[in-house]
Amino acid sequence: MYDRRTVLAGTFGAVAALAGCQGSGDSGTPSGTPTGTATTAQMMNIDYGEWFADTDNFDGTVDMRGQSSVTVSVGAAGNSGDFAFDPPAIRVDPGTTVVWEWTGNGGEHNVVADDDSFRSGDPVSGDNTYQRTFDTEGIHLYFCDPHDSLGMRGAVVAGDPSGGGGGGGEADYGFEAATFDAYWYSLYNMSTNIAMSGNGVPFPLNEQMEQLQSNRMPAMLENSEVDQPPIANPNLSLASFTEGDPAFTQQPVLEDDSGRPDASTLAWDKSQSSGIVSPSSVGWTHLKGVTWAKNFQAHFDLLPEEMAPKFRAQLLSTLAQVGINAAILVGGSRENGALTAGDSFEFLSEYRPSAGEIVDDTHRPHHHAAMLWFLSDMNSLAQNGWFGYENPRPLIPANAGEDAVFDPPVGIQGIADGVASATMDLFEPRAVAQQESTRSVGLMLAATGYYGPQAGSDEQLSAAVDYANGLAGVIEDNLDGNGKVTNGAQNQAATQGIVGQGLLWASQLDGVDYTSTAEDVLGYMTDELWAPDAGTFSTGVGDDTYAITARDAGDITGGLNAADAVLDMSGAQETFAQFFNGTFNRGRLQRAQRQPSVSDSNPDEPPLPPEAGGEFGQAAVYNGEVEYDTQSGEWSVTDDRFYTGEALYLANQDIWVGNWGGDFYQGRGVPGQSDEPPEA
Repeated sequence: MYDRRTVLAGTFGAVAALAGCQGSGDSGTPSGTPTGTATTAQMMNIDYGEWFADTDNFDGTVDMRGQSSVTVSVGAAGNSGDFAFDPPAIRVDPGTTVVWEWTGNGGEHNVVADDDSFRSGDPVSGDNTYQRTFDTEGIHLYFCDPHDSLGMRGAVVAGDPSGGGGGGGEADYGFEAATFDAYWYSLYNMSTNIAMSGNGVPFPLNEQMEQLQSNRMPAMLENSEVDQPPIANPNLSLASFTEGDPAFTQQPVLEDDSGRPDASTLAWDKSQSSGIVSPSSVGWTHLKGVTWAKNFQAHFDLLPEEMAPKFRAQLLSTLAQVGINAAILVGGSRENGALTAGDSFEFLSEYRPSAGEIVDDTHRPHHHAAMLWFLSDMNSLAQNGWFGYENPRPLIPANAGEDAVFDPPVGIQGIADGVASATMDLFEPRAVAQQESTRSVGLMLAATGYYGPQAGSDEQLSAAVDYANGLAGVIEDNLDGNGKVTNGAQNQAATQGIVGQGLLWASQLDGVDYTSTAEDVLGYMTDELWAPDAGTFSTGVGDDTYAITARDAGDITGGLNAADAVLDMSGAQETFAQFFNGTFNRGRLQRAQRQPSVSDSNPDEPPLPPEAGGEFGQAAVYNGEVEYDTQSGEWSVTDDRFYTGEALYLANQDIWVGNWGGDFYQGRGVPGQSDEPPEA
């Protein structure tokens, strides 16, 4: 059966006590009065492997056979709080009904089978019951979603322990498993890139930044009520380089004496880095920081103290603002931003900071789309009172003239509006396809959809609506009758995915509606290009090999997420689960994982970093490209470089479809659905 991952509190990204679970299951309504309790039962010894390794109230199996109905308390004392089932393990006769009764202590709880065969529903608190009758013999393992990492686990042994039961064999890898892995893989790529690898312009870079850090860090810790950052010796980056080699150069220390990863042992070989920054490497990285700053705040009240969620929200927001200042305002060698052309908001394509050298001064649609998407979400963070932006004090004002550490002539709103105007002026809709492809038209549609709710004036919003309609018109001009988008990328499925998502994201704007076109586009992807035997999408009808880059996977993931979240397309969830397991796990698009996502039963999952290849192992990040051969039925890694823009683009798409404890990212990435912070 599919085992839930063990979530280890205290490591970077390790989440505990996070409420929320979606999915159907048996009714949580009471039925009758329980007739059996644990008070007169006898203890038995049954081997559960490591299932109860972190459950401090487990002391054997309680024999409750001979009763038609028995009771288990939910939220009993244990595991450093009221985070236990009592008794945690029971043995009953086949046909016995188990009734779980909530004590009202320990916050919100639920009951979830390790093999997904039953669940009580969303975590709830207060007076609640849930019941299930166990007819199948064997061991049935279960846990509480929000408190699994604390050891809140249980087991029901029905009849013979060696029977089929639940949690003891291999089961299908479903949507919950895939979106759970998507959550973690997204986090691994973000945290590695921005705080561990050293593959970028370091923060602090100079004396001014050192002073900023020395003033800001104590305030961030004080606001977070923690004594130290969650990573020892972090390699913070304000602007990520475009490429790097994720192989470790020394023995990695993933947990030091303080229980934290030591980033000084996790840095990548600088000689293998590109040393170049681009709008995409900066934009997708810091968009990822903004999405996680929001995600952390959504769970301030549930995350454990050692996780330091308030610190992380402030740090990610700080780095995003420092990145904006350097890339757009004052960080270049020409008294302007490192990536801007003159005094405009037009972006160069590549810049080498160490030499103050412009490597590529061309303007490219996909780079502008990345920055527009990032700055739109950054504006959402600044305008709506999110904790990470407001604390300890904004670096760049939300609007010109407002309080902030820096004093630029323009605020974040003005920057977002300026980049939007420059983008629409530079790239007439047809020129986007002509300069790059219809794939980039889809990406620009999605970015424009994200900008719309953040437009600073009615005029800006009207321009965005007109631009989106123009872009959608280009797609319709390049559309076959069956929904196939022509003149796209080499990977046809990727083109279909991002165009479908782009049409749906832009259709969130009043005056833009291409929902039916998106249905046709995404229908072609799922009906004509899905290859179930491979567990991935074909690059084109009749192709013998399917090469899939991180960007391709991001486009496909975005399309499937939009198909599910907006269209409620039948089969989208099942297809995503098979695609993720086939391409990311079995295909090794994700080269390694960390302990929080480890499963005991999925043979396809990637190894831990020390076993991922090379002398000392590799970081838990995406590969550049993988390939499936239809003749041999085998996957291979065809490019093991780390391409920051593509990888962090994929990491953003993964978090929007990702869930932890059944709690999906707020709004699933749909424009305008994650602008407001959760109520305190």
